[in-house]
Amino acid sequence: MKKYIIIIGFISFFSFFSFSQCIDKNQAFRVGEEMNYYAYYNWGKLWVKAGEASFCVSENDDNYLFTVKAKNLPGWDWLYHLETIHEAGMSKKQLKPVFLRAATIENKNWSKEEYTYKKNTVYKYFENKKYPNGKDTLYSHVPCTWDVINAVYIARNIDLRSVPMGKPIPFYLNFGDATHTIYGKVLKRERIKNREGEVFDCLKCSATVVSGTIFADGKPVYVWVTNDTRQIPVLVESQISIGSIKVFLYNYKER
Repeated sequence: MKKYIIIIGFISFFSFFSFSQCIDKNQAFRVGEEMNYYAYYNWGKLWVKAGEASFCVSENDDNYLFTVKAKNLPGWDWLYHLETIHEAGMSKKQLKPVFLRAATIENKNWSKEEYTYKKNTVYKYFENKKYPNGKDTLYSHVPCTWDVINAVYIARNIDLRSVPMGKPIPFYLNFGDATHTIYGKVLKRERIKNREGEVFDCLKCSATVVSGTIFADGKPVYVWVTNDTRQIPVLVESQISIGSIKVFLYNYKER
């Protein structure tokens, strides 16, 4: 579960508005888009840069291909080493998840996971130190749910500007071989500045968390997204079980 200190910090933070309604039209992202983030961890009274991640959009036949890479910065190897890559496929026509693949090295541990979606059934294969020869499992999920990678891009296609301020919104997230119902809110419009001094006009939002993860129970996650059709995550703040974390966008580009 330690790997999610950075993984959720870069991924699940941005998936909170995976609406309990189907989304079938993309207007938020394009093939060739890349978003880059730094994660800062609260070390006593100091905020220190601890990790980085990139989110890239490409295509493969009739599917979008999302590639997310995250790792700790080299100066933190003495305390904690993490390298992970996630690849997810989403159909272009219906915006439905097709597959998710993940490979992670966490200190001396490693894991490989592969999820394949067939209607409302998820077929999962994984390998790790406990199951070096692999293990298969399958489970069902309700319609209009997404894993943590596809959810990032689905969430950006929810028109948050039309959502009443403060109204709880249910959404479904596949996590830990189960579907969780979480609630998000749009709190207010706010201008914020990133670490590079760039100012963004944003919508500040909050979301409840999945109990039993590294998030502090009862403490919401806050995320600021650009107040436009792209709805790019710019800043995320949350308390976790071992402190606090902030994730800043430092670079955005399109092909």
